[in-house]
Amino acid sequence: ALGMYLKTVASTVSFWDCGEFIACSYIMGVPHPPGAPLYILLGRLFSLLPLYEVAWRVNLMSVLSSALAVWCAYLSTVALARRALGGATVQTFGDGRDIAAIVGGAVAALSLAFSYTFWFNAVEAEVYGYSIFFTALGVWLILYWEGTAHGQANDRWLFLIAYLFGLGGGIH
Repeated sequence: ALGMYLKTVASTVSFWDCGEFIACSYIMGVPHPPGAPLYILLGRLFSLLPLYEVAWRVNLMSVLSSALAVWCAYLSTVALARRALGGATVQTFGDGRDIAAIVGGAVAALSLAFSYTFWFNAVEAEVYGYSIFFTALGVWLILYWEGTAHGQANDRWLFLIAYLFGLGGGIH
């Protein structure tokens, strides 16, 4: 997914809100209400990279976050498939059920990666890639937290999960 997104990333400004997000990221401005403060801060960091044009750099941010969201979707699907096949979410079976879980995860992740709306948002400066990334990472961490179950010390993951969902709200 990352390779395909890099190959098809918008090299300049796209239609919709992309131009506004690129301009606001570059000047640290405030986009249309209610704003997207975390997106603008991260966009400013990407706009400082010494690569190509500013628009491409901010578009790159969506490429990376969307590819990470696809990876988290894969991990979550594999964990859920392991549970459905009678195992633990974070432990392999050591038999043919592993292949079924991996293939299922790959199909789910690639279905997300190449779905029409997700792909278009993954290659332009939009907040949706980050929003889905934080949500997908939070879901995978929930599955990881449930699968490890190491008692009270394991509950530290709950703080990270809550923080990620908060960041997801602040991104969009």
